[in-house]
Amino acid sequence: MWRPRPLATRLLDGLLTAAAALIVLSTIGNVVRPMFANVSTLGGHDWDEMEAMRWLVVKSIREFHQFPFWDPYACGGFSAWGAVESDSTVISPFLPVYLLAPLHWAVRIEVVGTLLISALGAWLLAGRFTRSAGLRALVCLAFAVNGRWSLQAATGHAWHLYYAYTPWVLFFFDRAVRGRGRIDARDVCLAGVFVALMVYSGAIYPLPQTVFLVGIYAGVLAILERDFRPLAVGAAVGAIAVGLSAPKLVSMIENMMRWPRVVDSTESIDLHAFVQMLIERNQDTTLPAAAVSQWGWQEYGLYVGWIPALLIFVGLLFARDRRARALRWAALIGIALGFGRFHADSPWGVLHEMPLFKSQHVPSRWLYPALLLCAVVAASSGERLLARLRWIRRPLEALLLVLVMFVGRDVADVVSRPLTHAFWMQMRTFAPVHEFYTVHEVPAELQYVVGDYAPPGLPAALAGVDVLRCTLHPGLNIFAPAAKSGGRPMGMGALGRDDPDYHGEAYVSSAAGTAAPTHATAHIAKFTPNRVEVDFTGAAPGDFVVLNENWDSGWIAGGSSAIRFQDVLAFRADRPAGRVVFRYRPRFIGLTTALALLTLAAMVLGFGLKPEQKGRLVDWTRTAWARVRTRA
Repeated sequence: MWRPRPLATRLLDGLLTAAAALIVLSTIGNVVRPMFANVSTLGGHDWDEMEAMRWLVVKSIREFHQFPFWDPYACGGFSAWGAVESDSTVISPFLPVYLLAPLHWAVRIEVVGTLLISALGAWLLAGRFTRSAGLRALVCLAFAVNGRWSLQAATGHAWHLYYAYTPWVLFFFDRAVRGRGRIDARDVCLAGVFVALMVYSGAIYPLPQTVFLVGIYAGVLAILERDFRPLAVGAAVGAIAVGLSAPKLVSMIENMMRWPRVVDSTESIDLHAFVQMLIERNQDTTLPAAAVSQWGWQEYGLYVGWIPALLIFVGLLFARDRRARALRWAALIGIALGFGRFHADSPWGVLHEMPLFKSQHVPSRWLYPALLLCAVVAASSGERLLARLRWIRRPLEALLLVLVMFVGRDVADVVSRPLTHAFWMQMRTFAPVHEFYTVHEVPAELQYVVGDYAPPGLPAALAGVDVLRCTLHPGLNIFAPAAKSGGRPMGMGALGRDDPDYHGEAYVSSAAGTAAPTHATAHIAKFTPNRVEVDFTGAAPGDFVVLNENWDSGWIAGGSSAIRFQDVLAFRADRPAGRVVFRYRPRFIGLTTALALLTLAAMVLGFGLKPEQKGRLVDWTRTAWARVRTRA
């Protein structure tokens, strides 16, 4: 029979929980404080392109009142909606922040906000395996604010911020498969929501790694419990995630099929390097990573300190209940993948040959989610020990919090260093252009005061200029494979006005591709990212009215699919003069949006119905399906 705990016990537990939460929050505050030393600056390294992508969303909505489907300000134009990391703030809790706050503030708020989401998710997930506030706080510190997080945040790898959703997926998935009772559809739906959010957030590495590790957890748990429910829940979560994210997901797949990204991945580490990642205090983006041959600390640093590392990996050995053992298998597989290609038949060597993972490298990134799983398993082992010592549990909890406070101070001291030089870029003063145009190189006035390793993208987006030499699209950027002729990336047809073959942002060309008569002219009458109106005169039947934007299958010209003319957009003139409207919408956007809305409606309906109503709905669906099969 359940008995209420004494008031004094509840108060003490509440104080311990509040103290643990305060330690976590104060550690987070100490870690992110350097970012706010000078809030007028912008992020360096890859932050420039991340900020340019985020500004496109703001510019499209504020200035043009359009959905940010197309990005005309980089690489000759490309589908922002189809690029993995573009438009990552559209379906995001941070969209209002970007719309209302200055960009330099909004970026910092996103960094801190995702960190808080990550910490809360880790706290809740750990709570599935322990009641100890100290152990939950230790899991938060080990995952949310370890060295890898700050190194990646300092480097501008914004996709890394969205490992923040990984513990949430695991939390709701684990709740959905708890016990042997009825599966809670709400937990299944919420797990699917967070997977879908990872799609929309451009979580190019967190998404497949989270799905893979949750799949391992589900498979091992199904074996240990001799129950197919974990696999069924996993399939349902996947179906919901695909349905909700279909508008972005389908466009991303189409984009990746057009520009396949296959990268070699020979990176590997040994046990010595692995230990160094966890305990070496001198980890910074300005320092070379010791004991590894490729990349720097930003791809290997994983500082937690030797005390948490020891507690986590000792606790990993003593997992006993089925859920913890299943999670341990997922953690160990994640660690094995993180060791990279140390042999041709290593786990990563095999996985990297599979279609999705051929586009990925730097396998040490697997160690970040694996550390979360290890910490949660260790918390489960710690809970078993505290349960055995229940007569002195609360004094031990107090001592544990003292240890966690020491760990928090140590972690903050090391982890905050990379963020002291994460935001340092200063922009020159310039005026937006009156008419949109394209250039090959970034003009001097659109350079930062002090440049970085790649051509800047944000100033051009702010000014309204398209720069061909960019880093914003993986298939069109300066590192992309060049076409067989011309040295330009495959699919880049747009030309800059500093190119000798440039004819303008709109012009008339003969069907053979030769220059049209001089009296045939065209110019942009009205420009917005998704819709461009072009006036032309003097065209002969069969001539092309050309728009100097890279071709994409989603463009419509004059009511029909735009013609692919030397990899730019064209409309075949059917009259000597007039106006043609070029309009962009991603292919299948109507169908995929309908699928997402149907999925959302089914979820809302499922949440709102009472159990008996759900039963009647299921019976009606079965009857209707049986009738369809009979008629077929």
